[in-house]
Formats: sequence, C-alpha cells, structure tokens
Amino acid sequence: MNQLSEQVAKEFCKLCNWAYEAWCTHRQLFDDNPFPEETIAKCRDFTIRLSIITQEYCLQQIAKLHDRALMHDSFNLSIEYIKKFGKWDDIEIKKITTLCNTLNDLYTKIRLARNKAIAHNDLKTLMRGKTVGAFPENADVLYFDALQELVNIVHTKWVGGEYPFNDFAKIDVEEFLELIKRA
Repeated sequence: MNQLSEQVAKEFCKLCNWAYEAWCTHRQLFDDNPFPEETIAKCRDFTIRLSIITQEYCLQQIAKLHDRALMHDSFNLSIEYIKKFGKWDDIEIKKITTLCNTLNDLYTKIRLARNKAIAHNDLKTLMRGKTVGAFPENADVLYFDALQELVNIVHTKWVGGEYPFNDFAKIDVEEFLELIKRA
C-alpha cells in the first residue's frame, strides 16, 4: 500500500494548480472576455480553434485528476489517491468526502466527453455530431472552489500552510487581450 508523503502532496497540488491555470486561461480568454469584438473576434477562425483546444485540454486535466488511484498495477496521482492514502482522521475524511462529492458533480458531467471525444475518437459519438459533456453555468467555478479547498487541506497537512492557486494566468490573458485590442 502506498502512503502520502510531503513530496507526493506537493506534486498533487501542482497538478491541481495546472488544471486551474488551464481552466482559468480558457475562461478568461473566451467566457469572461469583456471585449470579445475588440479582441478575439479580430481573428475569429483562429480563436474558434484555440477555444476548442484550450477547452479540451482543460477538461482532460480535470479528468486526469479523477483517475482511479490504481489502474493496471500502476498508481495515478489523483483525487482518489489522495483520499485513499492520506491517513486522514475522521474530521478530515468527512470534509474531504464532501469536497470529493462536489468535485465529482462536474466530473460526471464531463466524463462522457472525456471518454468519447477528448481521450478517444468514438465513432458513434463523432457521427452524431452532438455536444457531449455540457454542464450548468458556473459548475466549473464551483469545481475549482472545491478543488482549492481540497488542495489547501492536503498542503496544510503534508507540507504546512495553504496552497493558493496561481492567478498569473488571469493576468497573462488580460495582458494578451490588451495587446490584441490595440492591434
């Protein structure tokens, strides 16, 4: 049986942060862009393609966080791994279970997209041409709020102190949009 360590906890926090940065980049660039006509609409074909790429990549990063802890004699550093091997006390496991339920709410909505269109090219799914993996508005925001809480619990226990997600992606997108706006 594996056991969580400081090094593994740090790596898990980094993976969660990377998923956050991928999501944040896509969301800031496309969903929360205050000036789409003055920025991304200037190169519509390119940014449509970029939107698909960043969205699929973000969803793939989220999906990887939900891999089973053990698959085919190989361990995956995932939410399940953290929950199973963290040696949590009763209070911690109750909070982690609640957070995992919240995180799984979004994942169950995107799992089909991951399995049929992002990680694989499922013929039936492709031929239907319908969107798979849709989720309610702001479910992604709730997901990353819960993920931040989980990361803080992990980091506090195994490393010390909270681990705030990196917001530089937001700043980078804002700078990028300003450059396009001025072009």
